Amino acid sequence: MKLSHCLTLLAALLPFTLAVPTASSARRDAASDDYNSRFLVYALSLEQLVFAFYDSSLSLLSADDFRAAGHPDYVRRGYEQIRKTYQDHSDYLINEISNLGDPDAAGHCDYAFPVKTTEDFINLSEAMQALAVSTFAGALEHSHSDKYTTAFGEMLGLEARYATWISTAVKYQDLADMSFESPLKLNDTWTIAGGYVTSCPPGTVPDDIFPKGLNDWPILTVPDTVRPGESISISFPNTLYTAEDTLFAGFMTGMNTESYPLIGNADGSFSVTVPQSIGGKGAVWLYVIKGDGSSVRDDKMVAGPALLMMSANQERDGAESALENNAWSW
Repeated sequence: MKLSHCLTLLAALLPFTLAVPTASSARRDAASDDYNSRFLVYALSLEQLVFAFYDSSLSLLSADDFRAAGHPDYVRRGYEQIRKTYQDHSDYLINEISNLGDPDAAGHCDYAFPVKTTEDFINLSEAMQALAVSTFAGALEHSHSDKYTTAFGEMLGLEARYATWISTAVKYQDLADMSFESPLKLNDTWTIAGGYVTSCPPGTVPDDIFPKGLNDWPILTVPDTVRPGESISISFPNTLYTAEDTLFAGFMTGMNTESYPLIGNADGSFSVTVPQSIGGKGAVWLYVIKGDGSSVRDDKMVAGPALLMMSANQERDGAESALENNAWSW
């Protein structure tokens, strides 16, 4: 048979060959859709949490409240734009989850946030944006879809812009001394977000809609103000370690984690000196880990993470340095 005849026959058969799915390919497609749906529901839960924060806070605080706190009108307008972005992200994710065949998984929970003043709101907005940026930075490696990897990258870009806008245009701080973002693991964000949930739709079973294997880590309690070079006392439940374990405080900035042994106190808490090296680093995530302190892994987790905001040391209108005003924890 001539080559041209072979190519003609192949061209005629190929569409029919590809159009008939095998049982194994159908199973793979179903498994892929299920994974992607769970992954998107996880992302949606974060977007809905942060949208609820901005929506409820801006409903509480008027333009006059922002002016009274010394902020120009563009600050509240900027936050209104951020709120809209989170609504748009949520709408996109809900649509994609529905397209994957799981519209019932796109319901939203109710949340409560400790916001009473404009200062409360702005500080917590800084923390929320740090959470969003680190969550998306860590979640990208779990994406099994080029389409959603691209979409998450596009969302991450805006999350990072908003985080920078809050720290520089709203809080008048220098840029953080960082070259890489700090990636949070799925369980880290799951633990933090859960602290604001008050109720979820009846019948919601996390194991049915979220990525499999999510865990709540024990809550890590830290002082309201944390400054480099100072000794701080921290506390956490003793559910994931024994008396034989050596415990460390791991300070994660970007790709780097500095670990220091914890010292036990008589009241059951622990002490550690905050390293000078994290000053000016912006968002620093604090973990308690066991083992040799060499890495922050799920199998080494004891408690946390907690967020330490370490702003750059900058004067604002002759007032105290920004490090004094903005070194706080979450």
